[in-house]
Amino acid sequence: MKLVSLPIDCKKDEILAAVLGNPVVIIEAETGAGKSTRVPQMLLSAGYDVVVTQPRRLAARTVASRVAEECGVKLGGLVGFRTGEDKNFDSAETECLFVTDGLALIREILGHGRKGTKQRVLIIDEVHEQNINIDVLMAWCKREQSLGATFKIVCMSATMKAKELAQYFNAAPVISVPGRTFPVEHLDSGVSMLEDAVALLEAGRNVLVFQPGKAEILDFVERLKVYGLNAVILPLFGEMTADEQGKCFKTYGRPKCVVSTNVAQTSVTIADIDAVIDSGMERRIELVDGVEGLYLRPISKADSAQRRGRAGRTKPGVYIDHCPEDDEFRTDYPVAEILRSRLDQTVLRLAEAHIDAEALEFFHQPDVSEIHAARRALLVLGCMDTAGMVTDIGHKVARMPVSVQYARMIVEAEERGVLDDVLTIAAILEQRGITERTCRIQQFTKEHESDCLAQMDVYWAARELDNETKRLYGIHVKRYYEAVKRRKLLVESLQGKVRFGTTGDRDDIMRSVSVGMLDNVYRGYGLMVRDTTGVTREIAKESVCRASGMVVGIPFDTDRKQLLTMVTNVDLDELIALAPHLLRSEEGVDARYDPAWDTVVSNKRRVFNRIQLESEEQPDAEHPHAAGLFASWVAEQMI
Repeated sequence: MKLVSLPIDCKKDEILAAVLGNPVVIIEAETGAGKSTRVPQMLLSAGYDVVVTQPRRLAARTVASRVAEECGVKLGGLVGFRTGEDKNFDSAETECLFVTDGLALIREILGHGRKGTKQRVLIIDEVHEQNINIDVLMAWCKREQSLGATFKIVCMSATMKAKELAQYFNAAPVISVPGRTFPVEHLDSGVSMLEDAVALLEAGRNVLVFQPGKAEILDFVERLKVYGLNAVILPLFGEMTADEQGKCFKTYGRPKCVVSTNVAQTSVTIADIDAVIDSGMERRIELVDGVEGLYLRPISKADSAQRRGRAGRTKPGVYIDHCPEDDEFRTDYPVAEILRSRLDQTVLRLAEAHIDAEALEFFHQPDVSEIHAARRALLVLGCMDTAGMVTDIGHKVARMPVSVQYARMIVEAEERGVLDDVLTIAAILEQRGITERTCRIQQFTKEHESDCLAQMDVYWAARELDNETKRLYGIHVKRYYEAVKRRKLLVESLQGKVRFGTTGDRDDIMRSVSVGMLDNVYRGYGLMVRDTTGVTREIAKESVCRASGMVVGIPFDTDRKQLLTMVTNVDLDELIALAPHLLRSEEGVDARYDPAWDTVVSNKRRVFNRIQLESEEQPDAEHPHAAGLFASWVAEQMI
């Protein structure tokens, strides 16, 4: 195909010279410059073997398809893609491979590439996204190069802290590229996003609307359809299938409106969009007091620039910002994910690669206390020992394509002979459940001790229902099929490594689930639970459980509530039997001088995972601080 000239094309010689002469090159290219598609082609034509990371599966697929088209080759040959769930490449032929940005995948590709003399270049695209994978990947790359690795690194983004990143990579050169060739006019917002969308569609524009989440998208789509416009109205979010998402990239001979999450914010280009309406908000995971929650937050100025850049790619465009926050209160850049997320999986996978997370130099450096908290969680789960070494269990967990907690359940389930059932539960938990809040779950299960078992019962019942009936009964159709897909991938990834099968013993299933949630043990009081620090949580309304005694679950916060989800009632003695390494005795606690005893007294107590089980006060004349405690008591009497 005949290529349209893009701003970055005129920088080809400069980029190739910089890559040839430096281990790391930073390319700061404004939206519309063509960096994601053209830089890989430049390096490919110069004889390099190119690996390009993208933060999303959709971007890896679509950008690879575009590059293959521009190169005039069939996707899967010279140009291909590979994600954790899908692939289209040839290990013998592919010289430009687009991948998602997980460290394990990159290490495998760079460590087991084709034999030959070609120089490898790793392109890390969309650095401004600042997700954990990108931070870990950059830190690993810096370490590998310091140890003598010969692969080159190119970091690219439209909006990033270029000077800081260049300094991080030892004064790497920065190449700046101008952006889009068509102006984008910033219009004042109208009464509502809906009215602005109607006006733009009636004016014949193709509109991209950014909403913070799926619920807002679907609501906006339905309300917009009421107007009866001669326009195609389409949702776009990560849960959709590739075919469903593909509809958004087609032209229809009439105006279209794509209503999207930030999945359309970077890399993915819907070429005919010439108007963007931005809510200025996003839902993002943040770590607050050690608990991950989903919060509605204003986007950064850098993200706003990215969204604005979706307009004006092929003709002059307009941008309307509905962010409720004043510009002066918005951050310049988004808070890096590594600074607002749990780090247990990151710490474990780095330890598996013989890398101490605390010794690694990150571009966004997390607080050491968060690394310590991650290590403690891994110790609780039996994945690390007190010396910080990965255990046999930890090695198994680190190699599984699910979160640490769910992988730990799977390891336990194999030992107990209920692997098939727990694989189903892990796949469901990865989707945060497969039922809507409106689901009357009792239609499918008699379970009242474990939400995980109840969800498993729904999963198997759903196999016999058509999609319309699933919706009628409150089963989330998309999440159900995602769970089916995730379970299949888990089975495929574990082939030859585990013993499949199940006895169907529901008690052993519950025990396996409980082992994976040992870092989230609570005392239950009906609909409320309390953790070791005294924080009270509400059991999610859709739960089948009513707590009595001890429970485990997944804490999750929103803007309004502190919740415990996926609750399972547990017996304390069984918990101790499952994790005896968490039981310890403490002596000399809360020591004080007691005149009635005429000696120092202290508490002796048993503690399981920071939960006090029993406590007994006893004389403790030999306490190391006995003399000081007596002196303090005497001084108090003299006041």
